[in-house]
Amino acid sequence: MLNRLRTLSTTLSLIILALGFSAIGFVPLIDKTGSTISAFSAENAYSLIGSGFSVLVGFTFLVAAVSFRRLSSGSESLI
Repeated sequence: MLNRLRTLSTTLSLIILALGFSAIGFVPLIDKTGSTISAFSAENAYSLIGSGFSVLVGFTFLVAAVSFRRLSSGSESLI
C-alpha cells in the first residue's frame, strides 16, 4: 500500500512539473495584440528560445513520469 502511494505521488508530482513547465513555455507564444515589439527583435528571439527550453523541460518531465510509472509497475508485478 505504501509503495503504491509513493509511486502515485511521485508520478503525480512529475506530471504537475511537466504541465507547469509546458504552460510557462507556451505563455510567450500567446498573440500579443497591441505590442510594439517587432517579430524579429532580440527580446522576441530570447523569449522564443526560453519558451522552447521550457517546453523541452516539460516534455522531459513527462517522459520521466511515464518511464517511472512503467518501471515501478513492472517491479511491483515481480514482487
